[in-house]
Amino acid sequence: MSPLIVSHLSKRYGNGLEAVSDISFEIGKGECFGLLGPNGAGKSTAIQCISGFYPATSGNVVLNGRDVGREPRLARRSLGVCSQEETLDSDFNVIDQLVRHGRYFRMEARDAVSRAEMLLAEFGLSDKAFEPVESLSGGLKRRLQVARSLLAMPAVLILDEPTVGLDPDARRRLWEILGKERTRGTAILLCTHYMDEAERLCDRIGILYRGKLLDIDSPENLIARHVPVETVDEEVRPGVHWKRRPNLEDVYLKLTGSSLVQT
Repeated sequence: MSPLIVSHLSKRYGNGLEAVSDISFEIGKGECFGLLGPNGAGKSTAIQCISGFYPATSGNVVLNGRDVGREPRLARRSLGVCSQEETLDSDFNVIDQLVRHGRYFRMEARDAVSRAEMLLAEFGLSDKAFEPVESLSGGLKRRLQVARSLLAMPAVLILDEPTVGLDPDARRRLWEILGKERTRGTAILLCTHYMDEAERLCDRIGILYRGKLLDIDSPENLIARHVPVETVDEEVRPGVHWKRRPNLEDVYLKLTGSSLVQT
């Protein structure tokens, strides 16, 4: 069984808004699945339902063999989440932030400390271990938040805009860390506005627009199906054109009709 199975998931609100409409997909062990879409497409609502924080109107989600609707607490033990918003606890220093998170997942204290120290080293935060969280820059906080999502060695990892605020070196380092997690069998659900990131990291991509999944496939197949020409002609400035190969951004814009917003 796949670590994450989403079946006919819908979420409607009292005002009649259907934020998520009958979406289905699954993520296998070691697979990275990208969920792409413009702001307001329903990505955050889908993540909240998958995580068990919002009740779905219909459909179901199975996390590592457990139904999220029926057993939300048990299902979330297999889940690591790095949300788009900063959710770090300012009451603790950097390493305590990680160790306490591990204890929430019933890790032994010794194991939590060992895992925290390893992650701090991987994310370049070892020298910040005993500093208060509030003393960190925005980019360092982002690294810490991603590290925290990995602390309990989740079967399923949800990352919502994980590289926002990271410098190029930290961004590439995170990509390497995610590669290691995939070899361990972690299933990754990645939401990003960076098309190069999605094209590089994701085995398959689902494009979400107005609550509906428009298409799901590998980046290569999406490009071939929706932009089936070898080159794209663009006007760089009046009267000056250049040709380039189509990419995932072209697919995204064609299906959603939206301008990319990188936040």
